[in-house]
Amino acid sequence: KELQNRAANTMLSFAIEIGRRLTEAKAILPHGEWGKWLTEEVDFSQRSATNLMRLYDEYGTGQTSLFPEFSNSQAFANLTYTKALALLAIPNEEREAFAEEVDAEHISVSELQQAIKAKKVAEAEAEAAREKAEEMKLRAEQAERAAEEQRSRAEEVGALEQKLKETTEKLESEAEKAKSDVL
Repeated sequence: KELQNRAANTMLSFAIEIGRRLTEAKAILPHGEWGKWLTEEVDFSQRSATNLMRLYDEYGTGQTSLFPEFSNSQAFANLTYTKALALLAIPNEEREAFAEEVDAEHISVSELQQAIKAKKVAEAEAEAAREKAEEMKLRAEQAERAAEEQRSRAEEVGALEQKLKETTEKLESEAEKAKSDVL
């Protein structure tokens, strides 16, 4: 098991180093020559090359490193190439905690992929719940504004009714006075 772990880590270290070299090669190649160069010089598909370069970008020296001599994290110490690649689906700032939480080193690639998928589903559901809560909050605020507007209108109507009553009483009083003056 120890040899298997060391072999997996060595493979990953070499994959990261290959990713570094591919990144450098792509940077110096003329535009449009990358695919041809991959086929002719290293026999990698674009997808494989992209995966190797992503591993370097995310785990290479200067980043969260999987190289044993630079590793400061047990969560990444003995990952395989496939597990490290799968973990790229997790944002960098969350990756180490997630790898520790699911014990990425000791579960199968399939279990890791399921855990990543479950995390994505849970995040999507949480985001949908946040959006729904925000929508409900906006509706509640709109309802409160509408209720306040209705209260304001009711107060205006009450004031107008009072003024109408006062005006009606005044007119009736003046009409009574005019009637008594005429008689």
